[in-house]
Amino acid sequence: MSENHDHHNQAGLIAFLGSMVFVFTFFFYIIFVNKGVTLDEKVSMPVPAGTAKFDLANIKEPWLQNDEVAAVGQKIYKQNCAMCHGEKGDLIGGLPNARNLVEGKWKTSGGHIGLYKVLQNGLPGTQMVSFKSTLKPIERWAVVNWIETITHNKSKDKTEDVALFAESAN
Repeated sequence: MSENHDHHNQAGLIAFLGSMVFVFTFFFYIIFVNKGVTLDEKVSMPVPAGTAKFDLANIKEPWLQNDEVAAVGQKIYKQNCAMCHGEKGDLIGGLPNARNLVEGKWKTSGGHIGLYKVLQNGLPGTQMVSFKSTLKPIERWAVVNWIETITHNKSKDKTEDVALFAESAN
């Protein structure tokens, strides 16, 4: 009788040993050769030549309609609010039970004062958190300014009332 040679087990052994060599080589590369990812990269949009850099801190009345303040507000919004309200405030890509800022059906009074209070204090009983410790007052005004540019339910607050409120808002 002839000897029993099981070639299937031999092929399996070769495949196993080959995969082990690959895994150990890969781990050696990751641990000792690869430098990894550095997170210290500072990415910023280039400012066109001849354009002065806008500084939000220089604005004395950020609650007044201002395109530059609204642009800064949009950046702050994308960093802090877009995950819930959607990239454009229309809930596309956001949470379904968040407020649609484009429609502007406010749970509390709308307008500059109402929106600022919501950003400052949040809405109890909802997922809307306070940004009082996260955003400076001028940054909250910038977000309100940007929301005012996208909403269909525009503020009916008088400028004098908003200015009076802004003096006490912190």
